[in-house]
Amino acid sequence: MKHLIGLLLNLAAITATVLGSRHDMLSLSPSDYELVRYTNDSLLVQCRSTTTESQLVWRSPKGEIIKEHKGRIHIEQSAPDQLTIVFTHISLGDKGKWRCEDANGDRAEKYFELIVYQKIAFTENFTILTVKEGKDAFIRCEVKGEPQPNVTWYYNGQPIIVESFTGNTTKFQILADGLQVRKVTQNDTGEYTCRAYQVNTIASDMQERTILMKIEHKPIWRYSQHIPVQYVYPNGSVTIACEAIAEPPANFTWYKNGNKKRLHNDKHHAIEKDYYASTLTIHARNDDVFDTYRCLAENQLGAIERNTVLKRGVKPPPPSVLQLRGFNSNTFDVDVGSVRVSPARTAPSTTEQLMEVNGFRIEYMTEYEFKSDGGKWTNAKRRDFPFEDGATFLINNLEANTTYLMRAATKNLAGLSDYTKVEKFHTLSNEPKSASARLEHLTATQLLCISLVALLLCKELSFGFQPVSSITKLQRAAGVRW
Repeated sequence: MKHLIGLLLNLAAITATVLGSRHDMLSLSPSDYELVRYTNDSLLVQCRSTTTESQLVWRSPKGEIIKEHKGRIHIEQSAPDQLTIVFTHISLGDKGKWRCEDANGDRAEKYFELIVYQKIAFTENFTILTVKEGKDAFIRCEVKGEPQPNVTWYYNGQPIIVESFTGNTTKFQILADGLQVRKVTQNDTGEYTCRAYQVNTIASDMQERTILMKIEHKPIWRYSQHIPVQYVYPNGSVTIACEAIAEPPANFTWYKNGNKKRLHNDKHHAIEKDYYASTLTIHARNDDVFDTYRCLAENQLGAIERNTVLKRGVKPPPPSVLQLRGFNSNTFDVDVGSVRVSPARTAPSTTEQLMEVNGFRIEYMTEYEFKSDGGKWTNAKRRDFPFEDGATFLINNLEANTTYLMRAATKNLAGLSDYTKVEKFHTLSNEPKSASARLEHLTATQLLCISLVALLLCKELSFGFQPVSSITKLQRAAGVRW
């Protein structure tokens, strides 16, 4: 028995030695047992034998011999002892063990494990989703990748948290291929981001796509407050605004005095439209314009309307003055005579009572800009200020050492007054000035005060900066009177 066991052990050793030598007859380049690639990558693996008598073949993970000499997966033989397998672009189905064998004689073999990863890819590319109010919405986001990516959702940049909605249901439900939003409202309008993460042995990756969800709903007013009455003076103009949010955007139409006939652009009316707003500008060339105007905003889901009564107003008088109370290198302190007028006062040359002033408009531009624009005020800078009794108004962010042209108008509910006469003002330079240059800006009274102060200082200097009590004693001793 002992002799039999020894014989078997010797036979096993010999067999292992032979198999090892057969295994070492083949080599692969690259020599890694595991090769990791992404889909659509290319790959070449060369199998080399130590003898030219070998008959090399490549087998797929399914055991099939690769015989093709062209195509996506094929073989190339550059020498009798070399056989290369070529992958022009790798697919997920190529993963597994690929074997190089010597089909001649002892069937030596060498293999490598092909690991295939797929980068993150989204199957959908739409960016806008429209859903009717009150319905459930499904935002599709199907992600492909190997290994399978993890997906998180964000709403307007904030992580979506699955929270209780009603009963046993939830507002959001995250599914394998998208996000479900139940019973959408206008508050659900916004950007939904599907963010996919992937980590593998090569690298980590993150991709995202954002879908804008719009909720279809009937028009609603952008602002709850409405000005039911507006004013305009004869030969003036006024603009009535109508702003409504809707999805799809509302169609705006304007009517006058209950008339079913639409208003259009003509010599009395100018209509402008945007997605969520429309304005009607009325030119008061006659008394027919003083009436009720109706704005209708509608889409296929509903309609809303508002009325505005246009009344006759009084044109305000222009500012009584336009002057500077102070200035420096970048600011004007402007006085426009902001004083409250008595309500009993009437407009000049009329019996109409003046309307209360509610503000001022100041326009200004550099002298160079005025000349460049051909003497027009179209591109002038404009500042509107609310009325404040006795106040002056600051115009800042000006250029130093620059001449500006300025004009002003008064505002009331009926519109703007005529502008004042254009005035020229100059900002100071940023460069320090000499004493003589600074004195040029002083009034006669200021110069007199400075002279008196200088005289008093001189008298104190004559006494060697002594305290006032010491000066009094000296006066008494000398019998001097001032």
